[in-house]
Amino acid sequence: MRTDREDLVFSTSRSGWISSWLPSWCPTSLAHLKKAEDKILKEGRPVYALDLLGFGRSSRPIFGNDAQEVEEQFVQSLEDWRQSVGLEHMILLGHDFGGYVSTAYAMKYPNRVKHLVLVEPWGFMAKPNVQERWVPVWIKAIGAVMNPLNPLTLLRLA
Repeated sequence: MRTDREDLVFSTSRSGWISSWLPSWCPTSLAHLKKAEDKILKEGRPVYALDLLGFGRSSRPIFGNDAQEVEEQFVQSLEDWRQSVGLEHMILLGHDFGGYVSTAYAMKYPNRVKHLVLVEPWGFMAKPNVQERWVPVWIKAIGAVMNPLNPLTLLRLA
């Protein structure tokens, strides 16, 4: 947690030649960001930022192939952390895949989650058991080129 004496350094430069002329996706200012952060930290409660297993600087366990088993590993790691910190209940915010894990955790341990906040959540489902049909090479090529882009890429570029 940051103290009042620490100064935040904000970078206003945007990397890349394309992003330098594109409009900002989030129409806000660094002053608003700092004000919101200060407000949250002045509430007098601890704020913990966790990396899920395999992300950031967290451990890199070997996951199985069963989606349900992997989900349970993530949920159990969050419960183990909660117990080690000694929290009775918490306000849980999950972003992206963390939103999926947070939801799974809240479903398994509803008495431990005071509030659940989801920011752009997503998850995974079991791989469907379907036979692959013949697909023309040109469609596979387009798919390979488009694979790194998500459905909101065009909207963000607009």
